[in-house]
Amino acid sequence: MTALPAAAMQSAVYDALVADSDLSARVTAIYDEPPAGARMPYIAFGDTSITNADTKTQGGSTVDFDVSVWSGEASQMEAKEIMAIVDSILHTADLDIAGQDLVYLRLQNAGVVRQFRATGSLYRGRLSYRARLFNEAAE
Repeated sequence: MTALPAAAMQSAVYDALVADSDLSARVTAIYDEPPAGARMPYIAFGDTSITNADTKTQGGSTVDFDVSVWSGEASQMEAKEIMAIVDSILHTADLDIAGQDLVYLRLQNAGVVRQFRATGSLYRGRLSYRARLFNEAAE
């Protein structure tokens, strides 16, 4: 097992998110690692883990990953609204994951946390997903 399915999964999710005009109108960018001073609101990929899920006849993996929404607005609503758009995109997306067949992609949990700073609150929304993948059959 390699981390390749997780990288392919992130690439497909990124492509689906940047292709959505409603989301693009709400966020400044989508990052793997946001640069210092990134302008909010934005989306960033968070933690990722991959677990071997081979069967007797087919290679596979389970990929758990987080998508974070960062907002500097004075309330949680902006983060929650953007989270709803992200989930709507991923719930209906027909992801093209290089070298993989997607069995399912499910939202496991979500939440918003407030982080205090001198200039006011900062909100981080987190959407945690689980994807089940099988290696594409060799032709």
